Amino acid sequence: MALLLYIIKYSYVISMISNKVVVTRQPNWPQMFSGESITLTCEVQGGETTDWTCEWRRDGKTVKMGNDKHLTVNVNESSSEEYMCQCRRRDDWHSTNLLNVGSVIDPVLTVEPNWSTFYAGEFVTFICDMNEGRDTDWQYRLIRNNQEIYLYQSDKHFRVGPLFTGYSGEFHCCGNWTGSCDSKCSKTVTVTVSDRPRATLTAGSTTIPVGGSVTLSCSVEPSAGWKYRWFRRTSDTSFVEFSRNNEENREITVTQGGIYKCDGKRGNPSFYSHSITVSSSSHLVLLISGPVVGFILIILLVLLCFCRRSKGETFFFFFCFAKLTK
Repeated sequence: MALLLYIIKYSYVISMISNKVVVTRQPNWPQMFSGESITLTCEVQGGETTDWTCEWRRDGKTVKMGNDKHLTVNVNESSSEEYMCQCRRRDDWHSTNLLNVGSVIDPVLTVEPNWSTFYAGEFVTFICDMNEGRDTDWQYRLIRNNQEIYLYQSDKHFRVGPLFTGYSGEFHCCGNWTGSCDSKCSKTVTVTVSDRPRATLTAGSTTIPVGGSVTLSCSVEPSAGWKYRWFRRTSDTSFVEFSRNNEENREITVTQGGIYKCDGKRGNPSFYSHSITVSSSSHLVLLISGPVVGFILIILLVLLCFCRRSKGETFFFFFCFAKLTK
C-alpha cells in the first residue's frame, strides 16, 4: 500500500469582509496510506454556522456544491489533485487557497555494487528507500521470488552473501510505518548469480627477446569492476605477488622469464587464472652456444694431438695449423 503525503496551505480571504474560510481535515495524520479516506471541512470563521452555501473544486472544476461543508477524498497512488472550497451567504464569497494532494512516489530498491551479474561467493547489498525524506519509524522487509527472506528490521540496508548460483531471482522490498499495518512496496529488480569465473591470462609471446619485453593480459568477463594482481614464480621460488593494479588496467610488461599467473578481484573473493611460462631468449642462446663451443673444443684438441705427433713442430696451434696447410 502506498503512502500519500499531502500539504494543506493555510487559507486566506479574498474578500473585504472579515469572514475567513479555512479547511480542517479528519483524521489529522501526517501520513495517509493508499486506500484510506480523509474528510475535508470548509469552515467559515467569524460567521454564523447556517445559511452558508459551499462549493468544492478539484483542479479548477466543481465537484460538490450545497449546504454540506464536508468533502470525503479517497487516497490512492495516482492522487495528484488540488482542492479548494469557497462559501457564500447571499452575494458574498469567501474562499480558501488550494489544498494540494500530492502524487505518490514509490519506494526504490537499489543494488550495490551495481553489477549486472554476480558470481558465487560474492556479496550484494540491497537498499530499500521509502522516498519519505527520512528513514526512521520504518520497518523494512526484503522479498525474493515472493518469499520474505528478511523480516521487519529497522535498517534499510540488507547485506546478502556469500551468494550461490541458485540465488538468482526477482527482489523487492516493503516498508511498514510504525503503528500501521499497511505496507509500501518497491518494484522488483533482477539479480543474476553465475558460477565462479576463471581469470584468463594471455601473452603476446612466451619468449622475451634479448633486451626486449613481453606484454601479459589478464581478464575476467564481464570486465566491469575488476582489479588485477600479478604473481611470478621461478625454479627457486614459489609464487610471489609483484604487481598490484589499483586501477582496472589489466596489462603488464615483463622483462624476466618465469611462470606467471594473475587474479581478478572486485570485492571478495579473488578469481585466479591458469599459469603461463615465459622464457628469456638469452637462456636459449646459452643452451645453443654450449654444444657449439664443446664441439669446437673437441676439434681443437684433435688438432693439437695431431700436431704433437709431428717431429720438430711446436705445440702451438697456429704453427701446427701452418704445417698442416703446407
